[in-house]
Amino acid sequence: MKLLMNNGSWGMLLGRSHPLLVHLPIGILLIAFILILLSRREKWRHLQGALPVVLLAAALSAIFSCITGYLLSLDGGYEEGMLQTHKYLGISVAIVSTLLYLLHRYRERFPKLQLATAAVMVLLLSAAGHYGGSLTHGDDYLSQAMPAGLQQLVGVHQKAANVAAYTNIGDARLYEDLVQPVLANRCYGCHNEQKLKGGLQLESLALIRKGGEHGPVLKDSMPEESELFKRLLLPETDEHRMPPKGKPPVTPQELELLHWWIAQGAPTKKTVKELTKTPRILAVLDGMQPATPLDKQEFIPEEKVAAASAQHVQALEAKGVKVLPVGSSSNYVTVDGVNAAGFSDADLQLLLPLKSQIVWLNLAGTAVTDQVFAVSGQLKHLTRLDLRNVGLKGKGIAALNACKDLRYLNLAGTTVGSDALAPLKDNKKLEQVFLYQTGVAAASVQQLQRSLPKLKIDTGGYRLPQLASDTTIYHKVSS
Repeated sequence: MKLLMNNGSWGMLLGRSHPLLVHLPIGILLIAFILILLSRREKWRHLQGALPVVLLAAALSAIFSCITGYLLSLDGGYEEGMLQTHKYLGISVAIVSTLLYLLHRYRERFPKLQLATAAVMVLLLSAAGHYGGSLTHGDDYLSQAMPAGLQQLVGVHQKAANVAAYTNIGDARLYEDLVQPVLANRCYGCHNEQKLKGGLQLESLALIRKGGEHGPVLKDSMPEESELFKRLLLPETDEHRMPPKGKPPVTPQELELLHWWIAQGAPTKKTVKELTKTPRILAVLDGMQPATPLDKQEFIPEEKVAAASAQHVQALEAKGVKVLPVGSSSNYVTVDGVNAAGFSDADLQLLLPLKSQIVWLNLAGTAVTDQVFAVSGQLKHLTRLDLRNVGLKGKGIAALNACKDLRYLNLAGTTVGSDALAPLKDNKKLEQVFLYQTGVAAASVQQLQRSLPKLKIDTGGYRLPQLASDTTIYHKVSS
């Protein structure tokens, strides 16, 4: 791997020591300001004896910082306007600190100017420090760390957090939705309009292709030959490694994503499903599938309903059934009988007072029978019904057609027969039916599938192919 190298010099060395040395005059100048304030009181008057040395050291260190700052600016890579502002503020600090030293020497002639000059010096020092930090970390470095209340007070608007613009990873645009956020989080801090480290700006694909001082950083379809990717692989101790030491590194998943994007020709406006995928990138993309908030899941109706009666909820919970809201801002509830094995047909009427609120009903392993269908059919917003391992035969299952939002039905481990499936063909929104270990014949499954082509019917009984790696063979080795 070949990287471009810079020839060092004393000027470059002194310039790059500026961020280290600039803190010295800052500390000394602040100490000088404090000493000036304290020495105005009679009890601290003796501190004036230390002021000449402190003020002289502050003036000299401020001047030296200006020199190193100028040498650093010759490296380039900084936004010109902000750089000029920082430079002139730094020079002003050096001038005022020198003036402050002279005023102390001739304080008898100008007794009232010293404190005012010291106050001006502190203001200039603060402004110069702010612009210096903005050059290094970006102009919103300080404002991003402000609490929300302080941001509103000073009129700063926090940038919106990166929110996935897609609900399915296959619909995500590779560059705009996946690659650009990685570059924003890991690279924009040093390669933006204000700070052009190496003359390189990465805030758009056009700027990436333009490259920096050392030429192009992107070679389409060749990630191993692209500086943009190569420098991410260098050890942390290497001066050319990106992001540099001390910055959060690119994760293995982000590396794989950038490699895939470049290998695909660094496209824009192309979605994930349109591009060729390797097994490695499929694993990465699977982990990037955005989670759906609980109160936004597709199995929850959008219609607003009133809150469930606490008295009726308590009546159900007295039978061992758990009633929980599906989301913090939703009145819909899920009813779960996982710890209520004795819940029977006689208890089903307790569900009806909550018929508008119940969206998920789990009675798996309870003592209900086919009467559950007649009651469930009255739960007008029911979207999920789990009846695994219940004594069902399927009689009356047609009542579920009244549940216009029913998407999920689990009948695994029941004695539901083939004839029971036929009425389900009228439930057009049904998406998943589980029939593992039931008495339903394959012909009935196929007939239902023809009626509802988009329905996923899971009959279980999976058999996985045996791989060579599943078997370990030991060979005796003769000594």
